[in-house]
Amino acid sequence: MDSLNITDAYIQQLEDFLNTNLRISLSKFKNLKEYDNLLIIQSSIENSIKLSIYPIKKEKVFKISLYGLKLSKKILKEISKILQKFQVIHTSGFLKIKKHIYYECYLNLSISDSKNKSLKNSLDKIKNIFKEIKIEEVLVKNSRGS
Repeated sequence: MDSLNITDAYIQQLEDFLNTNLRISLSKFKNLKEYDNLLIIQSSIENSIKLSIYPIKKEKVFKISLYGLKLSKKILKEISKILQKFQVIHTSGFLKIKKHIYYECYLNLSISDSKNKSLKNSLDKIKNIFKEIKIEEVLVKNSRGS
């Protein structure tokens, strides 16, 4: 694992996913026809891969990665306060690996959203707490294999 990747993710069009060879039933999703895409999040450790699949309407979402050395109740409260303003789709939770704290979450937000600026401003206020903060956009995977 590099310093900021607990998970990897991509967005796949629902229609393309239904044509894959994976035997994953989507029948438990309510109102699946209301969604065009699936956010597929993969976490890998030594001998296993875990997939989390979320139906979404957007073609882009944000992944926020935090990496730092210390974590306190005050910091947890501040992060929670920031993220409750946004729709969190998935979170890794806080992981401690060799004295380092890792956290990832996926937000139902893209660069073009008006809330994007608010997120960046909020993260700027806590950037000195973390060794690194990374914001990236997760996009629809092209059905032609890209």
